[in-house]
Amino acid sequence: MRTSICKTAVGLLRALLPLVVLAVLGCGSSGFSNAYSSMEELAQAVLDALELKDEDALWALIVTPEEHETLLWEHLPESKTYSFAYVRQWSERNSRKGLSNALARFGGIEYELLDIEFTEPTEEYPQFTVYFGTRLHVRRTDNGVVGVLPVLDVVVERKGQWKLMNYEE
Repeated sequence: MRTSICKTAVGLLRALLPLVVLAVLGCGSSGFSNAYSSMEELAQAVLDALELKDEDALWALIVTPEEHETLLWEHLPESKTYSFAYVRQWSERNSRKGLSNALARFGGIEYELLDIEFTEPTEEYPQFTVYFGTRLHVRRTDNGVVGVLPVLDVVVERKGQWKLMNYEE
């Protein structure tokens, strides 16, 4: 009887071990959903979605309201002056406009990513970094024309994970 209980306990521990490992590893996660492990991967996701004219995929690359409020808000300087609801509404309105413009100007075209540039100083916070003036240097694959796509504005990196804060208006 005792052997049977021990075998059951060992079997249960073996079954639970992967879950425990995942839970421990998850403790270091960024807290972002749909994030990328590099700025290059995030930029490529933007280019892929632009080519497909996939507005939903492009919108999914932006920090969610919950992520913004729970992971970033308390550290940002605007939190001392404005309400979260006001800032989020303003940001979403401008991003929707910027996304619409980006789709109209650059949607349906395949681009090769050449470089990424941040044209303004970054801001460092305890658990994340905010990058401003994001510019994607690209080449059109259909005609070879090289240029800059001014579709992204602010990008955030948290614990090695990258997401967009907003699209360029």
